[in-house]
Amino acid sequence: MSIRVLSLNDVKNLLSLDEPKAALEMVDLMAETFATFTAAHGDKDKEHYAQAPIRISVNTDSHKVLFMPSRLNHTTSIKVVSVPLGDSTGGLPGSTLVIDEATGSVEAIMNAATLTAVRTAAGSALATQYFANPDAKHLLVLGAGAQGRAHIDMMLAVRPSIETVSIWNRGAPRRDALVKEIRDAYPNLKSVQGVFGEGLAVAAADADIVCTCTNAKEPILQGTWLKADVHLNCVGSYRLDMHEIDGDCVKRADVIVVDSIEACEAEAGELVLSSQPKEWTELGQVVLEKRDTSSEQKKRTLFKSVGISVQDSAIAGLMVKRAKESGTGSVVPY
Repeated sequence: MSIRVLSLNDVKNLLSLDEPKAALEMVDLMAETFATFTAAHGDKDKEHYAQAPIRISVNTDSHKVLFMPSRLNHTTSIKVVSVPLGDSTGGLPGSTLVIDEATGSVEAIMNAATLTAVRTAAGSALATQYFANPDAKHLLVLGAGAQGRAHIDMMLAVRPSIETVSIWNRGAPRRDALVKEIRDAYPNLKSVQGVFGEGLAVAAADADIVCTCTNAKEPILQGTWLKADVHLNCVGSYRLDMHEIDGDCVKRADVIVVDSIEACEAEAGELVLSSQPKEWTELGQVVLEKRDTSSEQKKRTLFKSVGISVQDSAIAGLMVKRAKESGTGSVVPY
């Protein structure tokens, strides 16, 4: 018996996200994932192929370690992520184990740090495809970590009309570093700027798309700043005591879409405080209905994601498939 080990560099090479086509493939993968997840609600047969048990956690002296098992179609996996209990600039250490369907043993283990950011951003990009202005020119991103970078890449893939990218972050060094990265990666953009202080409100007032990718407990973004037809992707908060956006952002939204109604009821602090689950629609339902959202692209729309574990199985299964086809990774006896 052997296990395929995929390092961080292996995963990045398999993702190939510097190619717009590869980014769009991830968006399509998330469309299939959300649709499969939503279609399984209440259907015993379909539930077998879309399982997302509630995650469990263990507290260490320095981290809250999360264990997230899932199954999507024929991929079964468990992701382990360590969330620092204090301030950290090192990102979230994570690994995903994929189970061999035939033997039940571990088939592969991979570095999940990049995968988590990419699958989350691909979900936001899917919502953006449906609900953002097709001619969006200005993207504002709050948070300069891995999620912020992944969201910029994905937004530019699905809305190539974007000309200006504004980046806000609590700490200036990470903000400025991401500004340089984006300028280097996308030299054709008219403007890539870091914003701070009162500049955030100014940027928010002009933004067509706003992505919030922070771990804020107190609201950063205010609804009174925003355009009437702005699209919001909010992905940073995952507990009831976390709030990236204020109540006005939620209350003024004409359309609220979520990755999972059940998960957001338990974890989406902003939505639970300022709206009701009956006002929410799962993104998977939008995909299943093949909804014409052209009229909603002229309204204020909000997508909230707390992350569902079937997304991890979806992207991990794809990584194993691509690794086998290309011979990527180290295959070691076990």
